[in-house]
Amino acid sequence: MDSLHFFSVIISSVLLLLLIVITALKSLRSNINGRKGGKLPPGPSKLPIIGSIHHLVGFHSQLVHRRMRELSEKYGELMHLQVGEISTIVVSSPEMAKEIFKTNDINFGKRFHRPSLHILFYDSSGLVFSPLGHYWKLLKKIASMEMLNAKHVRSFQPLREKEVSNLIKSLSTQVGCCVNLSDMVLHTICGNALKSIFGEKHNGQEAILSLVQLFMKATEETLVSDIFPSQKWLQVITGERLRLKKVHHKIDMILDSIISGFGATHQEDGGECLFSALLNLKNHGDLTIKNLKAITLEMIVGGIETSFTIVEWAMVEILRNPRVMKRAQAEVREVVFRNKANNNNIDESGIEELEYLKAIIKETLRLHPPGPFLIPRNCTETCEINGFTIPIGTQVMVNVWAIGRDPNYWGTSAEEFLPERFLKSSIDYRGLNFEYIPFGVGRRICPGMLFGVSVVNIILANLLCFFDWELPYGITPETLDMSETWGTTLKRKDPMILVPTSYNLIYDVCK
Repeated sequence: MDSLHFFSVIISSVLLLLLIVITALKSLRSNINGRKGGKLPPGPSKLPIIGSIHHLVGFHSQLVHRRMRELSEKYGELMHLQVGEISTIVVSSPEMAKEIFKTNDINFGKRFHRPSLHILFYDSSGLVFSPLGHYWKLLKKIASMEMLNAKHVRSFQPLREKEVSNLIKSLSTQVGCCVNLSDMVLHTICGNALKSIFGEKHNGQEAILSLVQLFMKATEETLVSDIFPSQKWLQVITGERLRLKKVHHKIDMILDSIISGFGATHQEDGGECLFSALLNLKNHGDLTIKNLKAITLEMIVGGIETSFTIVEWAMVEILRNPRVMKRAQAEVREVVFRNKANNNNIDESGIEELEYLKAIIKETLRLHPPGPFLIPRNCTETCEINGFTIPIGTQVMVNVWAIGRDPNYWGTSAEEFLPERFLKSSIDYRGLNFEYIPFGVGRRICPGMLFGVSVVNIILANLLCFFDWELPYGITPETLDMSETWGTTLKRKDPMILVPTSYNLIYDVCK
């Protein structure tokens, strides 16, 4: 045993020394190239091997987006970090975001390669992570003009209404009790996604839910292989590659079962769904089965996690601000009473009248964007931004969370939840206002934002209309825990436990 321990120590020491040498050489070469090409943006000090990582960890358990905002306040709206071997630029202002996404859009159109996501998303063969080119243009066209356009999203209205109706009925049996609203909302959103993607008759909701939970767990931790991507051997000795491959295999098996279920129910269903459009592309030779699965996984994970995160944060902020709840409930209930004679629930046309509810959702997206950073971009050609050199191969991260709280744009109330700021405001989340880009901007803007927001609208409207809500005993709006956790999205750390009260009988009249 002693000899085994001795040799393991020797091997570990040799590997560590090798990593130091390789990283030092890469850092030296990067510094030389940086000096030749111009000056990098300012940033915190760097250490051998880890670069700037020590500035991002250990600060009162802060998450990265919060710590990066602090650093940007010191070093500027365009800041350089060395994250392991990855040269990184952090963008923290609307002006610099505009420079990246409008003035230099072509140069920053490529996603930055992250080995872990490359494995999970079928070698980056879907729409989100594929490079710009013919294949990407084809998928973008299909997504924006056929699958996820406003008309197609409206066609899923009956599915949304049915799933939300089931949620309200379930809650009505638990009035006065503590309920895990996070869990119930997640099931509702999973059901809506399943039926929208695979058709109303598909019964794979539990499979979809297990896939999402598996993916969420796999993306919660930062991996060594994502910080030192060129060191393939690190992926092997840490076991990360094997673990990711196992997770990917499980995801693949779940997708296989869901897709096989689609074949069995589609003829019976008869209606159009998102997956049928993809299947047509595959049958015409435009997609492989790997492409098909990658895009399907993107739709499932992106559609479910994003909508769930928005609903969860919106409800929590509403509970923290009783005046907001009172005004929102009055608005929603007035619309329902007005439409009662038409035998309507809160449908899409009714939601169009809910200006304050829409302002609540916008304010939630400002303070709690689903992703605190936009998906990182890759600088494909050395360029100059604001007098600083951005070398080729640099990772560019846009801190949407920090931009949404910038007092230069949002005033002294930037940290407060004030939906009123969006009433009679032209600011929207469609990528035209660089101070407000929760879904991204430009050619890489999230193609599913209308799909995601539509289910958020109807869930929140119904929750606010048919119930009053209270916090569990002993918890007040002031003591409500707002801790975050960051995986695929920026979620609440703890599930949302609330008490529905005063079940509103107008639901029985209107249904």
